[in-house]
Amino acid sequence: MPTTFPNANDVNAAPPADPNQTAATAAANPARFISKKELLARVGASYPSIWQWMREGKFPRSRELGGRAAWLECEIEAWIVNRPVRRLKGDG
Repeated sequence: MPTTFPNANDVNAAPPADPNQTAATAAANPARFISKKELLARVGASYPSIWQWMREGKFPRSRELGGRAAWLECEIEAWIVNRPVRRLKGDG
């Protein structure tokens, strides 16, 4: 089942909870925003593709940061890790 991401404008939407993350690890690894330039370098897709995926709920939505788009690094990392593994010839 594909992962969907909450609408950034939904004030009632809670961020996904990580049961393995304690207060100590959250403090040691604070949330960080990444820019559009860094996002494109990490994901390896064009911005029009990312825009379409955000509209379809297939990619984390950007946040507004000083009039510019920014993404939470932890959400992008989670999206990358959850990409399906490509099947190879000969896989059963």
